[in-house]
Amino acid sequence: MRECDFAIIGGGPGGISAAIKAARAGVEVTLLDENEQPGGQVFRQLEQGFKVADPDALGPDFQEGQALLHEFNSMQDKIRYSNNTLVWGIFNDRSLALARNGTSSRLRFKHLLVATGAYDRPVPFPGWTLPGVFTAGGAQKLVKSEHVLPGQNILLAGTGPLQLVLADQILKAGGKIEAVLEAGSFAGNWLQALKGIWGNWDFLTEGRGYLRSIKSKGVPFLQNHIILEARGDGQVEEALIAKADKKWRPIPRTARSVEVDAICLGYGLVPSTELTMLAECEHHYDLKQGGFVPQRGDNMETSVSGIYAVGDGAGVAGKKVAILEGFIAGLSAAHSLGCLSNEAARERIKPYQKRLNKINRFRKILDDISVPRKGLYELATDDTIVCRCEEITLKQLKSAVADETIQIKDFKRMTRMGMGPCAGRMCGPAVIEMLRHRLKVRVEDLGYLNPRPSIKPVALGVLAAHDTTSTGSENR
Repeated sequence: MRECDFAIIGGGPGGISAAIKAARAGVEVTLLDENEQPGGQVFRQLEQGFKVADPDALGPDFQEGQALLHEFNSMQDKIRYSNNTLVWGIFNDRSLALARNGTSSRLRFKHLLVATGAYDRPVPFPGWTLPGVFTAGGAQKLVKSEHVLPGQNILLAGTGPLQLVLADQILKAGGKIEAVLEAGSFAGNWLQALKGIWGNWDFLTEGRGYLRSIKSKGVPFLQNHIILEARGDGQVEEALIAKADKKWRPIPRTARSVEVDAICLGYGLVPSTELTMLAECEHHYDLKQGGFVPQRGDNMETSVSGIYAVGDGAGVAGKKVAILEGFIAGLSAAHSLGCLSNEAARERIKPYQKRLNKINRFRKILDDISVPRKGLYELATDDTIVCRCEEITLKQLKSAVADETIQIKDFKRMTRMGMGPCAGRMCGPAVIEMLRHRLKVRVEDLGYLNPRPSIKPVALGVLAAHDTTSTGSENR
């Protein structure tokens, strides 16, 4: 079994930032990335055969990502990068189970950083399983990596900044957007908002730029609006939308139909915490951060000594926060491994922590606007499929409610909810919120779907072809 000082899981902004800082401090770093190339979802690189004709047209996100990736790639002699590598388990001997290129292997670590990102929040409603209904992240990958539009006439429905980013990307790719529905509203306590925005002018400038781009194309940006239903015969053909109140419940007599052939849903993100849970890190539930998140100290270390968590997988907050948290975690790991003195680590971390505190003030404003409300989980009807893998309907779920002490793991046993290939990622977050409101209990009392190795499907042939010597050859 190969060993390393500092293993990093995830090649997105948080993971590569931590790798850069730790490696520059002299730490032996191994970065395990499930993707073909580093960058993650935010800084996703183009597939082979594509190239960027006009970098300026892609905006500051692209430029920032290119600078970070360039620095990461310049350190190939100091960072062991393993692409196409799935980490499917963590064990008590501080080892990771890996799958790569048709074989499995193990890697033992001294320190570990989990930077696994997040995934789109699933929201069951009538018609959400129709072909033509996409998550915002899935649609973004199509547009950014494949230059493929999700449809000819597209509706965006959800909340938060990703809506604006995706709309801008679709329009620049030549797509037509019927409307952008924002479930929340930017109106509110302007004094509190000003306190959060102060010193974070780059966020304000960026957001205004996206809004100008959308409005310049004549796309309606409808605040306090939600989607009620997707309709069509084997394919999305129309969407039923309506104005919404403060709890995101549809306002009577405001529903109307719009003709579309694609719907992109972006009701926020859910942290990918399967690995931190397997590592037995303590977690708490914070819906504003996406759901269950690991408890961390200021140095990004979890409750388990030597295991760190950064980025959206530790609480949804965006790329800028992920980068700063990555810097802090990388330097903290270097200090813990004896590569940096107390004073050096403190001085290097200080400016990143200061900037992070400033961003978090602004983040709270967005959280208040975008945190999912109760009405979102009242859209499903009895015949709406809640668990797509096992085709479990809301009616089946309701019939399984025995008393107010029932936990979500009981639903798994009774209905097979969460036993499919997605391991509960698509149904778990929604069912937790549905049960919380229906049973009027705390989420902590409901619990969560316990992750088990393998956290994602791994072929038996891969497990049988176990390599006891290494993690496989790295890609550069």
